Amino acid sequence: MARQNKRKKFFIKKNLQGKLIIGFFLFVTGGSLFFLVLLGAFSADTLTISYINQEVQSGQNPFILLKNILAAHWIFILSGTIFICIAALLLSHRIAGPMFRFELVLDNMLDKDLSDTIYLRSQDEGKELATKINAFNQETSTTFKNINSHSSAIASLLERAESTSANIPEKQLQELKSIYWNLKENNKKIGAVTSSYTLMDE
Repeated sequence: MARQNKRKKFFIKKNLQGKLIIGFFLFVTGGSLFFLVLLGAFSADTLTISYINQEVQSGQNPFILLKNILAAHWIFILSGTIFICIAALLLSHRIAGPMFRFELVLDNMLDKDLSDTIYLRSQDEGKELATKINAFNQETSTTFKNINSHSSAIASLLERAESTSANIPEKQLQELKSIYWNLKENNKKIGAVTSSYTLMDE
């Protein structure tokens, strides 16, 4: 998993990333509003005098404070909102990218393709899960290869057994042929199951 993948798409999983961006934005905005309300509660029933455009203005808190904050810092608030959305989008890639890769590999596994490997970037989440999925595919591929090897060995032994049964009495020969036939059929079924999977290379 050392290979680095550069994401070319901003939205990999639109639904998930949309929820993450909105949730992050609401969290930051809610926290800011909470502290504004807290400030307003502590400064309630007090009078504030401000000097704006060569005019002296007075008003009761917290309304005058909120008005002055919005008037003086609206450009920073707007810039901060855009920055929060962009930061949330970039952070969402650490979750949405691995989710996309996991779903792709799991779909391949459901289609009996065990040859895929999950590669994540250094800052992506889910490395432990990716390692376990990769290990499962590797171990399962090795197991199927061993089964294929044993199945080939059984087929070879059956051929040798048939070639050495010429001197056996007819009655016993028929029984052996029946056993051979059943062994072959079951061996073919094993081969059909294992050959339907695409295995990972060594």
